[in-house]
Amino acid sequence: MKKWFLLSVLGVFAFLIILSGCVSAPGTEGALNKVLKVETGDQGWKTAWFYDIENYINADATYTYSVRIYHEEATSVKFNLTLKTTKDQYESIFYGSEVPPATWVTIEATYTLNSSNGNPSDIYIEPQTSGIVFYFDDFVIKDESGKVVLKTDFEDGTEQGWLGNGATISVVYDPAQ
Repeated sequence: MKKWFLLSVLGVFAFLIILSGCVSAPGTEGALNKVLKVETGDQGWKTAWFYDIENYINADATYTYSVRIYHEEATSVKFNLTLKTTKDQYESIFYGSEVPPATWVTIEATYTLNSSNGNPSDIYIEPQTSGIVFYFDDFVIKDESGKVVLKTDFEDGTEQGWLGNGATISVVYDPAQ
């Protein structure tokens, strides 16, 4: 009787272990991360943008910007983070930051927009190579004290304010998982 009970318990335990492996994607250890996929066009400026960034940042204040970027092109791709102002000027927060293929890279930069150039309007994440597909996640802006003023991580399945500027965007599961 004890042997039958022990075998039954072990059988149920083995079944639960097998079942738990069925609900997870291979290599994810049960955690599926959502990211924003950006399918750029064959011309420049077809990328992802966040409209009305002035609701989060101000001119003459210093912020730290960070974003994780990934792509599957054959060679490294350089990326820019560009801030558009109300005076239609385009200010580089970072320019030409290199991301190797099939590797998530976090790019971080500190930047202060001078109010003589206008107030913040929009922000763009753009590759210097057109016609590619790239992914990004964990876009964060912090003020000088370290307080997060904006964070987009796409875990809720929405674009969280990001739009396609002539590009197609969608929330997908992390392609590296």
